[in-house]
Amino acid sequence: ALSKMGRPGLAFITSSLVLASVILTAGVSMFPFLIPSSSALNSSLTVWDASSSLTTLKIMFWTTVIFLPLIVAYTTWVFRVLRGKITLEHIHQNDHSAY
Repeated sequence: ALSKMGRPGLAFITSSLVLASVILTAGVSMFPFLIPSSSALNSSLTVWDASSSLTTLKIMFWTTVIFLPLIVAYTTWVFRVLRGKITLEHIHQNDHSAY
């Protein structure tokens, strides 16, 4: 309905919120169970059983702190280098280097 009214941005945000709400409803209703057991409840996988140790979480945190800015910088650089539209005329002019 929002797309037909000429509001594609609002339609995208609304559909994203609806999808996130459905997923969060399932997550909140099952908490703390990630995979409940149908035969024995004490054999279920819970949030605490599935989490990593404190040492592993610290290593993952510092690895993310170091490498995430590098990944964001590289991605930004690639998008900046490859920006612009490619037209059919451009492809015909550069047919020797396109492939």
